Amino acid sequence: MLLRDYLQTTHWISRRKITALIDQGAIFLNNKKVEDYKAEIKENDFLEIKQLSIKEDIKNSPDDNFPILLAFNKPKGYTCSKSDPHNKTFYELLPKEFQKKYYYIWRLDKESHGLMLLTSNPKLVHEFEHPSKEIKKTYLVEVNKPFNWNLKEKILKGIHEWGEFLRTKELKKTKDWKIEITLNEWKKRHIRRIFKSLWYEVIDLQRISIWTYLLWNLKLGEYQEVKYKS
Repeated sequence: MLLRDYLQTTHWISRRKITALIDQGAIFLNNKKVEDYKAEIKENDFLEIKQLSIKEDIKNSPDDNFPILLAFNKPKGYTCSKSDPHNKTFYELLPKEFQKKYYYIWRLDKESHGLMLLTSNPKLVHEFEHPSKEIKKTYLVEVNKPFNWNLKEKILKGIHEWGEFLRTKELKKTKDWKIEITLNEWKKRHIRRIFKSLWYEVIDLQRISIWTYLLWNLKLGEYQEVKYKS
């Protein structure tokens, strides 16, 4: 699991603050200064941040009283964060104890909605999100004007945008004329940036599947236990 993800989900520290602490040489892992923004932690590592009075051994064991994996249908208007002083977080829709017990896998931005996976075992965050897994995620997209399907091949070949290469695995039309797009990687605002580069604005973005997990008929704000498939 990435150290920054652990600090965000366990201690509610923002990414900006984590970056600043690393730049200051204030984070130590197993008594060694952390200098890599993508540093990883594992069970039994020793973490120390004197500025924040954090001094602990990492324990990644899941809580037996909580299911290991949940499917959750996130509504629009909620951020994916343990704590956000300016916005509502999706944790406000869940039982209070979930904020400490569950970690989210693959965030959705504030204006997007749909399937999220929540886990009581932080090891699974890394397992699902590691780029080598290339796990597919599928979304339904609605844009602000009729889509020119002659652009399909251009999108499938990849879009260069602001120094990054935005890949798409699959692209097809749905019965109600929405666009179904599947990715096996993820960069910040990946889908919105693809369509913006082609002069379209995404007005609705819903995630409907992650790997073999589907949104099905789960209502907005509802969650249910799903079986973890290793």
